[in-house]
Amino acid sequence: MIKFFKNGFLYLALIMLTLVSFNVEDAQAEDGYSENLIPIMTSDESEFGKASSSSTWGNNTPSWKAFDGVVNYHSGKTYYAWGTSEKSGWLAYEFTSPKAISKYLMHNEGQWPEQFPNTWTFEAWDGSKWIILDSQSNVTRNDWIKNPEQSFTFENTSFYNKYRINVISTNSTKNTVNTAIVELKMMEKLSTPSEPESITLDRNVLELIEGSEDQLTATVTPDTAKVIWSSSDESIATVDQNGNVTAIREGQAIITAKVENTELVATATVIVKKPISESSSAILSITLVNGITKEYDVTNAVLNNYLNWFDSAQGTATFKFSKTISPYKKVTEYVVHDKIASFEVREY
Repeated sequence: MIKFFKNGFLYLALIMLTLVSFNVEDAQAEDGYSENLIPIMTSDESEFGKASSSSTWGNNTPSWKAFDGVVNYHSGKTYYAWGTSEKSGWLAYEFTSPKAISKYLMHNEGQWPEQFPNTWTFEAWDGSKWIILDSQSNVTRNDWIKNPEQSFTFENTSFYNKYRINVISTNSTKNTVNTAIVELKMMEKLSTPSEPESITLDRNVLELIEGSEDQLTATVTPDTAKVIWSSSDESIATVDQNGNVTAIREGQAIITAKVENTELVATATVIVKKPISESSSAILSITLVNGITKEYDVTNAVLNNYLNWFDSAQGTATFKFSKTISPYKKVTEYVVHDKIASFEVREY
């Protein structure tokens, strides 16, 4: 084992370097963003996409070298970066399927940091023109020396196939290569987990007289979810897709509100009663919002009229009751709908 270590030291070191490089690449994915979406390239075109640029320094620094996964500018006479002799230029990558890129990362490390971008825009091609998604300026030579790897984020929810770094200027004086990018990576923002879905109804029990109507209100999360309404027995009560319930005949039915394409439901029991017979009488006791209680001895006809009025009226609408108070010939008392807190019916 010791003998192998001595003879194979360089081989072992290369393995360790490969593992370290792999782990660095693995660590590119951060919370909220995907990993680099550009697979390692060995030529300007692959099954996943295509690299291109405004120009290159001969065959030494082709476009695809900025996507080769190697973070060193060069080793010996081999270059691992895109470069051009111009002091400005662009480097692009075109995906085979559209992406909503909202983060990019540049790794620029090498002997001549003045070649790396100083001022640039990150752009997307919409089919007719370049759309600027991000702008950076005054990233100096010393900035790249201190931090060879820099990432930039921005808001973008639109999907494009082609993106590019458009370098406006570098810090270069005059070199063989004046603009270079060692590695360029692109990421998408990961969608946030959707809110847990839920549904509730404003009432669990609904009492109606035959022929009357009322509405149930469903509260759903998220509020864009569609609610499907149904009745367990439409011969007793029906419901439309707005939650409006109509009482048909005496009995009980279950109204169900279901979140579309889920198993989430909420239910309410509808109790349908027959109208009180015309010959009967009752005491109608009405409690007002100020705490005063009014009582009226009414026939069934008056009671049914009141119940129908109460279900349909609102605001300052009034209902009148006739009373006998001596010595007056006729007394009419008006009850305002929005002043009613509650009422009860006592039949006799």
